[in-house]
Amino acid sequence: MDGFQAYGAGKAGGAFDPLTFIRQPQTVVRILCWIFSIVILGCVANEGYVNRPEEVEEYCIFNRNHNACNYAVAMGTLCFLCSAALLALDVYFPQISGVKDRKKVVMADIGVSGETLWSCHSRKNY
Repeated sequence: MDGFQAYGAGKAGGAFDPLTFIRQPQTVVRILCWIFSIVILGCVANEGYVNRPEEVEEYCIFNRNHNACNYAVAMGTLCFLCSAALLALDVYFPQISGVKDRKKVVMADIGVSGETLWSCHSRKNY
């Protein structure tokens, strides 16, 4: 029973090694998602609205539709928060001792990933 693992991690309470954590593919992908969400949010929030010299109001560069820019800002914000939260849970995950708590973390991760795939699929069909 020395090799017992609950939901993909070893026994709780082990020492945290930052180098091992950073080298995990899951961590690299989460950090890249976090960086890309900052880029998307910054680009749309900063340069997504323009105005012509003869117009007073700013309009969205996406077909002059404010809802499109609002959606992009909302998705960038949501991606930033989810990536940061899941990265923090990855750091904290080895310290969680209860199997039920680990299950909740894994199910939340699967839920966020599933929602992302569903959102991409539904936008493609829209």
